[in-house]
Amino acid sequence: MAAFDWSGYLTLADGLAAQPDEGSLRSSVSRAYYYVYHIALERATRNGFNAIEGGMHKQLWNLYQGVPVPDCQRLGQMGVRLKLRRERADYHNTYPRLNDEVAEVLQEARDFAQRLARIDARHPNPAGMRQ
Repeated sequence: MAAFDWSGYLTLADGLAAQPDEGSLRSSVSRAYYYVYHIALERATRNGFNAIEGGMHKQLWNLYQGVPVPDCQRLGQMGVRLKLRRERADYHNTYPRLNDEVAEVLQEARDFAQRLARIDARHPNPAGMRQ
């Protein structure tokens, strides 16, 4: 069985963003984040990242922010920002500016993927993290 293609989540996020209801818009934010999370996790795992159970998202973004590669650090910052938006969409009763933020989240997810693709495949490397 082939590995799951996480880009389907971004396609789903685009479709949900075109719907007028708040539930679809919130789900769009969530799917866009999980697209980014999984492509970042796949790269990190190939390079030796092995998260400890619990807090995997935080560990992943700490890895990206903690290696001495500015492009990885930028991706870590983007990941944290997208995670906060995903949490707001999934857990908060109100989401101010949701309509505006959906478009921003989708654009940032695309930007993240493009930036990740440009980084040398050996990054992020957990062995290179600053202590």
